[in-house]
Amino acid sequence: MSDSPIIPVSPEYQEQTLFGAHEYEELYQQSMDEPETFWRTQAKRIDWIQPFTEVKDVSFAKEDLHIRWFADGTLNTSANCLDRHLQDKADQTALIWEPDHE
Repeated sequence: MSDSPIIPVSPEYQEQTLFGAHEYEELYQQSMDEPETFWRTQAKRIDWIQPFTEVKDVSFAKEDLHIRWFADGTLNTSANCLDRHLQDKADQTALIWEPDHE
């Protein structure tokens, strides 16, 4: 663990945030109290090729152990991470790859 102090966020970066500490706490609490509702709402933020019908499918039974999120939905990760931003950000760098080892 680091002994360095917490560096405060500058006012200009604070103005650019999507939400503050209060909104974060509300979202976190909803994610704990109502995880399916929370994740259904969050999943609307991305584009689905085939929308999901069930948020999660969980079984802890020894004979059928599984945890599946959005299992019947289909995504195109590249479209969600890159393509949908092209109209507004086509001239900006999308990714910078820095390998762990050369």
